[in-house]
Amino acid sequence: MSLPESCPPVYSVTVVHDEAALVRLRTDWETLEDQAEEGGRYSSWAYVRLAWQHLAPPGTRLWLMLVRDGQGRLHGVLPLVCLVERHHGLRLQVLRHIGIWEGDRPGLLALDDGDGVWAVLWEVLVARRSEWQVLDLRELLPDSWPLRHLVQPKQAFSGQVRLDIVAPFQRLDGDWAAHASRRAAAAQAARDQCHDRLQARHSGATTVVAGTPDDILPALDCYLQLERPWTAEGRAITVGCNLRLVAFYRDWLPRLAARGDAAVWLLLDGEGRALAGLIRLRDGDTWIERHACFDPAHADLAPTLLLATEALQRSFGTSAQVSTLVNLIESKDAGAAGVRHWYDGPCQTQRLSVRNLRSWLGPVVWLKERVGRFRQA
Repeated sequence: MSLPESCPPVYSVTVVHDEAALVRLRTDWETLEDQAEEGGRYSSWAYVRLAWQHLAPPGTRLWLMLVRDGQGRLHGVLPLVCLVERHHGLRLQVLRHIGIWEGDRPGLLALDDGDGVWAVLWEVLVARRSEWQVLDLRELLPDSWPLRHLVQPKQAFSGQVRLDIVAPFQRLDGDWAAHASRRAAAAQAARDQCHDRLQARHSGATTVVAGTPDDILPALDCYLQLERPWTAEGRAITVGCNLRLVAFYRDWLPRLAARGDAAVWLLLDGEGRALAGLIRLRDGDTWIERHACFDPAHADLAPTLLLATEALQRSFGTSAQVSTLVNLIESKDAGAAGVRHWYDGPCQTQRLSVRNLRSWLGPVVWLKERVGRFRQA
C-alpha cells in the first residue's frame, strides 16, 4: 500500500509597519533565530531594532514580512524597509532589505524550507503590488531563490540582474603556515619588509584586541580618532562620517562583544599610540573585517596590512570557517602585499531589481526598452 504524500506546509503572512509591533515581536523572533536553518546576524531582531533606531533615513517605513505556520509559530521573517526614491524623475516606493545598512549579505530568516517561505512571500508581494514600484534585493548569492525565480517573474513584472559587491573571501581550512606559503613571493617579501620597518621605527609595537563589553567602546573611540583625517577629507567610507552610524556602533558592539562576536583591534606603537585599527564582527561561522583604517602619517609601514593579516592568521584554527573583507582603508605603499593578496578569491554577489510594470513605472520601463532597441538598430 502506498503512503500518501505529505501535505505542503500552510503559511500565513502579515506585514508589520510600526516600531511598537517590532518590539512586541522580540520573544518570537529570537526563538526563531535560535532554531533557524537559514539566516544570520543581519536578519536578527537585535540588529533590525538598532538599525531602525539609528540608521533609518527620514521618511522610511518599516516593512517586516512575518511568516507563520498553521500552529501560529513564527516560521520566517523578511525584514524590509520602504523608501521613497527618485527614478527617472518619478518618486517611487522602493522595498529594500534593512540589512543593507552596515550588514553583509542580508537575507531571509527561516526555520526551514527557505524556498517555500520565499515563494509565499512573493505571492504576498504580488497581492500588495499597489504599495510598491521596485523590489531591490542586494548582495544575493547565485543559488538564492529570488535569482532562480524572479529574474523573469512574469505577471507584469520585470527583473534586472547586475553584479553587486565583490568581497575578498577566504576559507579557513588547514593552518596559517600552509596558507601563507601559497602567497606570491612578492606579497610575502613586502609584508615582511613592512613588519621589519615597523619594529625598527617603533620598538615594542604590539596588537591589542578589545573584545569585551567593558573595553570595546574605549577601543572604538581610539579607532574613530584614527578615522578623523579620512572623515575630514571625505576620501573614504568611514564610521565617523555619520553621527548616526557612530551611535549605532556604540549601541551594537557591546551587545555583540557579550556574545564573543565583535572586537576592535588596534596596532599600537611602543608608546601606546594607535597606528591602525580594525572593527571585526562575527556572523555565525564567518569573520567579517567590517572597517579598517590607519594613521596617514605612517602610510609607508602599511599598518592596515599588518593588522588585517594578523587577524586573518589568528582566525585559522578557530571555530570560524570563513573570513571576508568589506571596507578597508589601505595604504598604497602596501603594493603587491595588499590585504586582498592574502585572500584566495572573491565572493561575487548580485543585485536583483524587480519592477512593478502595473505602476506608473511601467510606461517609463517600456519607453527605455524601446529607445534601447532603437539605438541598437
